[in-house]
Amino acid sequence: MPRPHLRRRLAAGVLALATTAATLTLAPTAAEAVVLPNNFKSVGYMPSWSGNVNSIQYGKLTHINYAFVLPNGDGSLRPVENPGKLSSLVSLGHANNVKVSIAVGGWNDGDDSAFEALAANSSTRTAFVNNLIAFVNQYNLDGVDMDWEYPDPGASANNYTLLMQQLGSALHSRGKLLTAAVVSEGYYVDGVPTAVFGSVDWLNIMAYDGGSPHANYDWSIASVNRWKSRGLPAAKAVLGVPFYSRPGYYTYSALVGMDPANANRDCTTVGGAQQCYNGVPTVKRKTQWAMANAGGMMNWELSQDTTGSTSLVSATLL
Repeated sequence: MPRPHLRRRLAAGVLALATTAATLTLAPTAAEAVVLPNNFKSVGYMPSWSGNVNSIQYGKLTHINYAFVLPNGDGSLRPVENPGKLSSLVSLGHANNVKVSIAVGGWNDGDDSAFEALAANSSTRTAFVNNLIAFVNQYNLDGVDMDWEYPDPGASANNYTLLMQQLGSALHSRGKLLTAAVVSEGYYVDGVPTAVFGSVDWLNIMAYDGGSPHANYDWSIASVNRWKSRGLPAAKAVLGVPFYSRPGYYTYSALVGMDPANANRDCTTVGGAQQCYNGVPTVKRKTQWAMANAGGMMNWELSQDTTGSTSLVSATLL
C-alpha cells in the first residue's frame, strides 16, 4: 500500500459495470450482485482505522479487502484491529454479494522482517498458512490478500514463492481466493517471481506513488503492462488507483471538499503547494483501458472517496 507512513492511512474500491451485449449500464441496486463483463473485478480496500462500513457503496464493488492483519515471525498472527468492524464488513458485504478478504501485511513502515522470518522455513510457513485458514474460517471470509509488499529478489523471493504456493493450495482447496498486492515498478518487481502467477487469482498492482505526477495515466498503464510482459495473464492484472494526493496525502474527499471543481482535475494547489491525484476523468480513462486490457480495477482506499456525482467509485461506472 502507499508508502511513507501510510500503513495507517491509505485502501481502495472501484467500478461497477453491467453489460448486455456491448452495452454497459449503470450500477445495480445495493442488494444485487455487480455484473461485470469477462469476470472484471472491482476491488476496494477498507482500513481498520478509518471509514465506516455502513458508508461503503457495496453495489459498485465485487471484492473488499480489510486492511490489515500483521504476522509474527513464528507464523502466528497479531490480533486484528477492530474485529467488530471486520465482522460487520463481512455481513454487509455478503448481504450485497460482495466477497471480503483479509489483507495481510501492508506498508508497516517498511518493516517486513516478520514475513522474512516466517517464510524462511517450512514449519513457520505451515504455521502461518494454518493460522490464516483459521482466521478466514473464524470471520467467514472469502480469501486472503497477501500484502508482503517488498520481498527482495533472490532467497527472499524464493521463500515468497514457496509461501504463496502453499497458501494458494490451502485456500483454493477450500474454495477461497488468494490475491496479492504488488509494487508497480523497480527492484522489488523481481521479488515476486513469475512462478507465483499460477498460485494467485489475481494481483492488485499498486500503480501509485510513482510517476510525475504520481499515478498519471501513461505511467500507470506502463506499470500494468510491465507485469503482463513478465507473463501475468491480463485477466489476473488488476490496476490500482489512488484516492489521495502526493506529496501531501490529502484524501480525494478532502480535496473535493475544498473545491468541487477538483473532482475533474488531477492537480490542485493547497496551501501554496501542488497536490496531484486522480480525478474523475482520469479514473474513467484508466477504467476504459482496463476493461480492454486488464482484469479489473482496485483503489486505495474506500474511506477517502466522496459520494454522489464526484465519487471515484462511481466514476468507474462506464
